[in-house]
Amino acid sequence: MNIVYSSSDSYAPIAGVSIMSLLYNNRDADDLRIYMIDNHISYTNKERFQKLVSEYGREITFIPKPDLEKETGVTIETGRWNISTFFRLFLCTILPKDIDRCIYLDCDTVVRHSLKELWETDLGSCIVAAVDDCRSDRYKTELGLPEDSTYTNNGVLLIDLAGWREHEVEKDFLDFIVAHNGDITYVDQGVLNGVLAKRKLVKQIHTKYDAMTIFFDFNYEELLKVRRPEHHLSEQEYNETVSDPYIIHFTSCFYSGTRPWNQKNDHPFVDDYLKYKEMSPWRDTAPLPDDRKPAKKLMTTVCRTMPKGLMIASISVVHSKLYPMVRARKSKRKGA
Repeated sequence: MNIVYSSSDSYAPIAGVSIMSLLYNNRDADDLRIYMIDNHISYTNKERFQKLVSEYGREITFIPKPDLEKETGVTIETGRWNISTFFRLFLCTILPKDIDRCIYLDCDTVVRHSLKELWETDLGSCIVAAVDDCRSDRYKTELGLPEDSTYTNNGVLLIDLAGWREHEVEKDFLDFIVAHNGDITYVDQGVLNGVLAKRKLVKQIHTKYDAMTIFFDFNYEELLKVRRPEHHLSEQEYNETVSDPYIIHFTSCFYSGTRPWNQKNDHPFVDDYLKYKEMSPWRDTAPLPDDRKPAKKLMTTVCRTMPKGLMIASISVVHSKLYPMVRARKSKRKGA
């Protein structure tokens, strides 16, 4: 089982907690190799990664980050994300050529169960598997996708690298980035969906493998009202996801605001994060302050203060209509 992460030095303690959870809950795996795309990780943190992984009889390989802006010739807009998020699109080049399949995990994840079932998923004619992102169809149409297309989250990906090489997807990814002047809604997620979903090469898997924060901030009915996804998961899948997630993805969310490495976070599975942090070499790392911009903090405060029904109705318009409309107009002005 090949597992890939991509981290900067500032995110190393968070990635360390994820790797700790991965190692602990996959002790019975016959083979588990970790590859870390190195975006200036310090020597100290690399030593901690090495020590942790060796304690479980596994190996970790650090791989230098690519220079994507040199490759594309455009400035890539990352917004609130790090350039590291784009690296998963170029794993065919980044990873050793003899690796034909891998699982990519975002650093802000915690693995709660064995990934054997995910690893052995039959992709059929697809070349990547991921979880539906529970979004309005407007996010698809902005990318030129039909409304019945998949639109998945990039936080957890099962990738058929042999298939990626065969389809030469890296060239298509680069062309897509250049065509959009490096400015794509939800960055690399927009690229993957814009290229592979259009060709029906993405297999949608159970949401339990990428349980995002918004699933815990809202119940099933509220979630559908907030996001207005025309094609969405069933209530049974939702309940299975929030009651026993296989991989928790601690994404940011306007309603809860903070994340488990911040002070005073109240995510329902924050104890899982703290449990694996305590088991890791980063156990003494102090909780981080809430360093969001004032406008973000104000939004969380307002949303938590408003009557929930009114708040959901207001946010729903922003999520499902206004934001994708603004993005679409911006892309049109740029000629993408």
